[in-house]
Amino acid sequence: MNREEHFRRNNDLFKLFMEQIFFFPEFSEGIPEDSELIFLPEYDPELYRANLDLARQAQAEDKRVIHIKVSLIPEVRTVFVPKMELVKPI
Repeated sequence: MNREEHFRRNNDLFKLFMEQIFFFPEFSEGIPEDSELIFLPEYDPELYRANLDLARQAQAEDKRVIHIKVSLIPEVRTVFVPKMELVKPI
């Protein structure tokens, strides 16, 4: 995955994250303002690994990292809706 693709896929997840915050503001209560958000999409192993590398880099630079697991759960029989939750660093 090139840098542009990496950015695009993370940007898509960030949009979903912002929707989550909009509809469920309490979701953001566990996220410190000065933290780096790292999305870990369970359904996309390539992006998961790339983002885990970003998390390790940020941690090496003493940045506060917040991992957000993203999974797809069926809401309707054939439609999957992203679900996000805060997780401890891996």
